[in-house]
Amino acid sequence: MSIGHTVVLLPALHDTSAQTTALQAALADVGQVLTPDITVSATQSVILEDPALRVLDAMSTAGADRAVLVGHGWGSMVALQLAATRQERVAALMLSTNARLETIVVRSLYYGILGLLSAKLVQQLGAGPAEVLNLFDQVRPADFRSLAERAPAPALIIVGEQDLANRGPSAVLARSLPLGNLRVVPQAGAGWRGRKPQVVADLLVEFLTGLT
Repeated sequence: MSIGHTVVLLPALHDTSAQTTALQAALADVGQVLTPDITVSATQSVILEDPALRVLDAMSTAGADRAVLVGHGWGSMVALQLAATRQERVAALMLSTNARLETIVVRSLYYGILGLLSAKLVQQLGAGPAEVLNLFDQVRPADFRSLAERAPAPALIIVGEQDLANRGPSAVLARSLPLGNLRVVPQAGAGWRGRKPQVVADLLVEFLTGLT
């Protein structure tokens, strides 16, 4: 049974259509689920405002004044952009980071320097759109802190207990949000969110129910 919220589902760059469809079906218990297109051009500058405006358009078309934003990776960054700049349109957030453990192949001085800079600065220094998008998709503190501190909506950050790459960034994100809450899912490892859509939906229902 629906609990009456409009949910906007915002996937990571490499989430599959099957994963998105499964999560969309699981979230139907929350209310109507919107899946606006948040892809960006691979040849033009990466600007968070563009997909955020498309989310607002999708909400308006659906007749939703406010929505719960469920983001993963790049989708979490778009959600934070909206929550920081259009607070009146965001009822709550459910976010997950998307850091990946580095391999020896990419653990170079160049990538080490990139890891210290925000994606916007990396772009200003001449990096291509694909590289900038990859940085945004990881939801790093360097990119989300300035947005998170301006996002007043209640927020649930979910992470797997055994997802070593994301435990740290998730904790920082939860602390950076004025109303951030961290939920660690027992025995869940990397990629658990795509394999357990019903767990994600159940966590969201529990979170939203606790807000009323």
